[in-house]
Amino acid sequence: MPQDYHKIRIKKQLKTQKVLKQMTAEQRAAIEEIQTSVAQCIDMIKECNDLYMSDVAKLESSWHSLRWAFEVDKV
Repeated sequence: MPQDYHKIRIKKQLKTQKVLKQMTAEQRAAIEEIQTSVAQCIDMIKECNDLYMSDVAKLESSWHSLRWAFEVDKV
């Protein structure tokens, strides 16, 4: 069973790498930025049961970068 999980994980990682290569640098950077912002916010909430306004600003900025990079808004 653990080997099956390992094979599934490797297959998923290879598929993800392929998709990431098809994205623009701006899109990859936006994904990385939002991942970092969310992780920092979660850590802050877990450690302090609070969130600084500066973290909220980073999260909002990351959200806008992600939306801009993928342009998913309706025209």
